[in-house]
Amino acid sequence: MELSKATRNGIDMPLVGFGTYQLSIDQAEYGVKEALKSGFRHIDSAEAYNNEEGTGKGIKAAGVSRDDIFVTTKLFPGSKQLGTPNKNYKQTIETLKNQLKQLQLDYVDLYLIHAPLSELRLEQWEAFVELKKLGLTKHIGVSNYNKERIKEILDADLPKPEANQVEFHPICAQVDLTRYMKENSIAPIAYSSLAPLSTWRVEEGQGGEVLAEIKEESQFVINEIATKLKVSEARLLLRWGLQHGYGVLTKSSKPERIRENLNLFDFEIPDKDMERLNRLDQNQAIAWASNGINPMEAPPLK
Repeated sequence: MELSKATRNGIDMPLVGFGTYQLSIDQAEYGVKEALKSGFRHIDSAEAYNNEEGTGKGIKAAGVSRDDIFVTTKLFPGSKQLGTPNKNYKQTIETLKNQLKQLQLDYVDLYLIHAPLSELRLEQWEAFVELKKLGLTKHIGVSNYNKERIKEILDADLPKPEANQVEFHPICAQVDLTRYMKENSIAPIAYSSLAPLSTWRVEEGQGGEVLAEIKEESQFVINEIATKLKVSEARLLLRWGLQHGYGVLTKSSKPERIRENLNLFDFEIPDKDMERLNRLDQNQAIAWASNGINPMEAPPLK
């Protein structure tokens, strides 16, 4: 099936999802409800977003059958660098159980370790394997894991992650990692697809101004191609991710923008323009820069 018609990946995850990062509890409730009513069937959440109560209310209020919705959430693993305690095996199990209560769900479709920041990450992964056996999640995966961190799991003779959610956009194209995930049938999911834009995370405290100076060339190219194809810059960047085989996440509080960003299958970026966008790669992560860390540079286990 050609990509323009394929709407799900190998774990049956809808390729376009609605993300809830930096939404308040009330905004999450409203946004998730509107997204599901607009046709979204994939909701992306996380323990660290502190809004899962709202996400759960939004899912319930939308009135869509649970069987039709794919829900992703994430464990915040703990981090010495960020001053939060590492979660052990038992705490990992309990965390998802608590998240399910907030989400008002019996299970999630995909559970991810948010980043390889914990020294107990292999113990956490063992708990993930158990959570899947218990039926509390259908699929298990990771986020912000590079090739070496994924190999830690494989070298420990533990089951392979089914997905890896990473920062992915033309400035941070993850070329080697993308190839590795494809070779190993690990479903790639993109976050912060819109990071190259001047309109990304512009509200105070959201951190969008960090590294803004490296985006100027890419903004010119993105604008030129979007204008030529008569699509918004946001849709262009999301479509670029899809054409690289990634699932993509979008977020908005405006109903018309929510609907627009779901509509990514009625146009295709020509090969020449894909190449122009690909050449913008600086291998530069932006999304966590305001925290002063890059989670994909987490050190190996001792």
